[in-house]
Amino acid sequence: MNPDRARTPIPIDAATREEIAGWVEMHWDAVFAVLYRMAGNRQEAEDLTQETFLRAAAQRGSFAAGTNLRAWLMRIASNAFVDGRRRVRIARTTPLTDNFDVAAASVEPAGAMVSHEFGDALAAALLELPETGRMVFLLRTREELSFREIAETMGISEDTARWHMFQARQRLMERLEGWR
Repeated sequence: MNPDRARTPIPIDAATREEIAGWVEMHWDAVFAVLYRMAGNRQEAEDLTQETFLRAAAQRGSFAAGTNLRAWLMRIASNAFVDGRRRVRIARTTPLTDNFDVAAASVEPAGAMVSHEFGDALAAALLELPETGRMVFLLRTREELSFREIAETMGISEDTARWHMFQARQRLMERLEGWR
């Protein structure tokens, strides 16, 4: 069952509101991070993150207690992203200032510049990946989901998730070859 298909919303009481607020508090950053890397645009990622939690609240009856809440939210997030892409084809650009925060304060200035440049190159390379490959890569590397959880989240087989991960790694290694 697709967790974010249209259903009749369940009214929200105070206890449910608190539960959903807990979901937001625990998982907002993770959902936003994945959507930001998928979209490559902070505003779109914020909108999609909000959409994800609104959908989750409306469809909370489809969440099976005892299962992985984060994986369920990531599935909703990936569906929100794909739905948004279907509605409007947005030109993808790499933000000039909203890239990865890879430079640590203790790094020498030259090292920080190289780290920042690598972060920019990595962000650009991620945006060049096909959407499915990018989502699998981010769910595996950033969210540390198992291939089984990725498969369930995205509605694909474990083998397909592994294949997309392999393809994403290959493309990233090719694109970032000069950084070794």
